[in-house]
Amino acid sequence: MIGGNMGSVSLLVVSDSDIGSTIQGQVLLSREGWNEMDGVEGGRVWHHSRAPVHLWWRDDLHLFSDHLDETYCNSTDCEISEVLFLSRHVAASGLPSLTLHAIGVLGLEPVGEKAEHGGRNGEAVPPSPRFASLFRRLKRIAHIHGLDDEFDITLETTHHGPTLSTPTLFIEIGSTEEHWGREDAANVWADVLSEELGLDSPSSNAQIEQVVMVGIGGGHYAPRHRSVLLQTNALVGHLLANYSLTMYKPEGIWDPLTDTLPKGPWMHSIDVAIQQTKISFPNHKIVAHLDRKSFKGWQRQSIRRYLESIDIEIFRLADFVNFET
Repeated sequence: MIGGNMGSVSLLVVSDSDIGSTIQGQVLLSREGWNEMDGVEGGRVWHHSRAPVHLWWRDDLHLFSDHLDETYCNSTDCEISEVLFLSRHVAASGLPSLTLHAIGVLGLEPVGEKAEHGGRNGEAVPPSPRFASLFRRLKRIAHIHGLDDEFDITLETTHHGPTLSTPTLFIEIGSTEEHWGREDAANVWADVLSEELGLDSPSSNAQIEQVVMVGIGGGHYAPRHRSVLLQTNALVGHLLANYSLTMYKPEGIWDPLTDTLPKGPWMHSIDVAIQQTKISFPNHKIVAHLDRKSFKGWQRQSIRRYLESIDIEIFRLADFVNFET
């Protein structure tokens, strides 16, 4: 099974405080195969009859549900391979969207302090190995449903909490109250999850000789990293926007090719993103993909030098294609 050992389960989490979450939970539970079991921590729990998938319906907000995975394991004696939070997405643009992302609070200091939107500064959670597969299914199934003309089908860079140790993704409907409760959007996600997790029929998710991309740079919706996923079979771990990669250019005469690397949290962000991605993909080749145009020349050279020093290869689009052939 992807991301876990035999006997482990995928845990879907619904928050009763989030309409974008509850509509997804309702649509999933309206389909056949769910059996209600004993509750956990005051929340209702369903197990699926055809796949190792549990759904936990809770009152608490997702962002501050630290160590939810440990709580569930301790209460049920189940081993969890991944956590998928069903959620709403909030964006100032107000544009309708279907999106997913890994979680963590990289680039903020002091490291270890509680972050405003859950999690802790400088920390990240391993991403579910399903990230790329779910995104590609989302693109295809949203088109089948005819929703891709209205909804932006996208992914996001790593941001916000909670803190967990299990590979995790957020599965979201956005971006305003007008969209969060849309049943047609929830049906798209239900089809994606049913196909991916094998809720309707057995699902095969073999991952053989596929390279894993850690995206570095760009904006919050990672368009250049998204293009790699749509044009290749690459897998994906953490994606770091420029706001997680703050670096301070040294004053005076300074050569980015040879002199001391710039200070700032950027190296720590890269380290954590790569380390947590390796946890989810222990037997895969991890590479970096840079949104080159989002950096100034001295920044790009600094990142290149640092990645070289930690033995992480930088791939361009053609490198991903060549790796597959």
